[in-house]
Amino acid sequence: MRISKVLNNNVIISVSEETGQEVVVMGKGLAFGKSKGDLVEKDKIEKIFTLKDGSESSKFQQMLENIPQEVVEISEKIISYSEEKLGRQLENNIHLALADHLAFAINRFSKGYQIKNYLLWEIKKLYNKEFQIGLWALKLIEEKFNIQMPEDEAGFIALHIINATMGESMTNTIDITNMVQELLNLIKYYLKVELNTGSLYYDRLVTHIRFFAQRVISKKTASVSETPFYEMMRENYSQAFSCALKIKEYVEKNYDYLLGKDEIVYLCLHLQRVIDESKREN
Repeated sequence: MRISKVLNNNVIISVSEETGQEVVVMGKGLAFGKSKGDLVEKDKIEKIFTLKDGSESSKFQQMLENIPQEVVEISEKIISYSEEKLGRQLENNIHLALADHLAFAINRFSKGYQIKNYLLWEIKKLYNKEFQIGLWALKLIEEKFNIQMPEDEAGFIALHIINATMGESMTNTIDITNMVQELLNLIKYYLKVELNTGSLYYDRLVTHIRFFAQRVISKKTASVSETPFYEMMRENYSQAFSCALKIKEYVEKNYDYLLGKDEIVYLCLHLQRVIDESKREN
């Protein structure tokens, strides 16, 4: 791998030997004393990610020119920590989006401006892992910049992480979060149960609804198949089945999205587990 362009002492643009695509290569002192055409020192490489096209490459270069290096470094630390804690690689768009957000937020707070996060409660309940990463990030920012940010900002950071796991736009991520909370409220009041947010069954229910909401908001139709379990669910799990039909009615009315029988069956399975858990606790 050779250097195509030096962006700063720690970041270069190169071309992947495997795919032929343009990549960003990062590492402390990676480009110090180097120039175009030099070989990249592999032992100094800390992170590599692919740029989709020329416009993304241009945006990344502009970011490095306009955002302080220490903010970019903090952003990359948060991304690496997130990938470690979540056990997965985040979408490449977060490298641009998070650094840009942090630079703006730090500038805002240094001038005394704060923005309320109206999704904070939902983020805490639905995406607690990402929110905890956000809190960790706030400590990192405080240590580096001597700025104490409120939990609202941890929520905003969490949204960027969530967005980078879903592969959605930020607008869609916010809409998905709102929809998940709407459906959980419907389930809670229709079944007359207090959802145990610390239980495994609750986590599985939320995960299922989250992916379901993502399909609805993104207008991605699920594969439709005839399922032999539909009538069995209707006969044996009437309460869960009835709740699933309420969800179907609500989604069709408010989101113009048709649910198939297989989706109702999967909803029933998760709802029945929540119902059974509630009975055991009572």
